Amino acid sequence: MHDKKQIFNSLYKEFYRRCFLFAKSFVHKDEIAEEIASDALISMWEKMQQEEIISPKDFLFRIIKNKSLDYLKHQSLHMKLFESIDSWELQDISIRISSLEKSTSQEILSAELNEIIRKSIESLPKRTRQVFVMSRFEYLSGKDISSILGISTKGVEYHISKALKILSVKLKDYLTFLFLSL
Repeated sequence: MHDKKQIFNSLYKEFYRRCFLFAKSFVHKDEIAEEIASDALISMWEKMQQEEIISPKDFLFRIIKNKSLDYLKHQSLHMKLFESIDSWELQDISIRISSLEKSTSQEILSAELNEIIRKSIESLPKRTRQVFVMSRFEYLSGKDISSILGISTKGVEYHISKALKILSVKLKDYLTFLFLSL
């Protein structure tokens, strides 16, 4: 056991510096070169336990070459991925800048207000929402709505009144904007 440790230590002393410098000539980073050199020496040691290695130097440099290639390919893939992400983010930012530059503050607030109105209408009770949409967006009369839904015209008036009350409460903070934009 002690002999194996001595053999490994002598191999390490003999080859580590050359392995490190060879790996660093490809990867250009000390930490990565150290890791590759150490891994190569350990791989050689493990291989030596199974069979005789005729040319340890050639064996080590082949391992270092392959590990360096793997690292560089991984780095290349990593860089391409980040380039595509950066490119997409840059494109997204450009689109947002362009749309903001072309938009007026009134358009931005109007879009925001439309979204709030849409969500407020969606939050109405089902029958109230149904009556309100038929009245305000489909332009049906109270009489037509009552015959379609099978409710009285008083019921139609009740649901429209209820919807307007609910919407006025939800949209009270935006009423000033509505008056300013008219």
